[in-house]
Amino acid sequence: MLASSPSRLKWWLGLCSLVFFATVTGAVLCGEKMGACSDADQLARLRMLIYWHFALAQMALLGAACLLYAVHRQWRRYYLIISYNEKGMQLNPPGIRMPRQRVFRCHLGNISRELLPPPDAPVLVYPMFMLSGRSSGDKLERLLRQAYAHEAPQLVFQPVLGASPWLAQAAARCVRAHLAEDTGVLVVAHDSDMEEYPPEPALFCRRLRESLPPGTEVCFAHLKQPPRALDALGAMRSGRVLLLPFLLTEGVHTARDLPTPQQAAACGKELLRLPVAADWLSHSDIS
Repeated sequence: MLASSPSRLKWWLGLCSLVFFATVTGAVLCGEKMGACSDADQLARLRMLIYWHFALAQMALLGAACLLYAVHRQWRRYYLIISYNEKGMQLNPPGIRMPRQRVFRCHLGNISRELLPPPDAPVLVYPMFMLSGRSSGDKLERLLRQAYAHEAPQLVFQPVLGASPWLAQAAARCVRAHLAEDTGVLVVAHDSDMEEYPPEPALFCRRLRESLPPGTEVCFAHLKQPPRALDALGAMRSGRVLLLPFLLTEGVHTARDLPTPQQAAACGKELLRLPVAADWLSHSDIS
């Protein structure tokens, strides 16, 4: 297809524009010659050339319109944002521009056909999960297939929110606002029962470390499984620790399973707990 890529589309639109301006310019020049010409045959030929120039200009405009329409049809898509629960439903994937009229939202517990996009175009699925795993993988795909029944569109699954490079940038802004001398960062993520632990937290920590001043201590731990958050806290060399939950929203884990300032004091540390990811994103200018 002529408009199969943005670069090819620009080439063909540029060609249509060149033909349009060339034919309009030719028609104007023919008109100027007609004003200085008295020969009847020459006037007839110039008049015919003007008609041909305007016909070609109209064909160039029609061609450009057909290209844009074809690309619109080809690039037409819906955006489905799925969070783990309803608390994260209003968040947008950072760095993604989405037309509001094409955005649909639901959470893992309320996936139904009424909340999903029509099946007449591809659907980009954005799992608003911090970790990849069964819920954001097999379970999510199975629930979507069941909801669509026999009329499922093309579903294009995007990486989970925790893999987004924009997430580390938003977190770095939050961390930098609280950095001081002898301050480290402890990133605490959810536990996982997968055979291999999901890669998103380690990737996030690397990006976060690169976005902070050189030498800033950034450590990673889990809520309960090794390395446990409390053990990692005691092993840090920094006397002041910023606790950064690698969790999407406030909930049971933030209230019950994270280290407390009292536990940190018993390790000889000063602890400041930072907000969860939903807060980093809602206060960030990244959209």
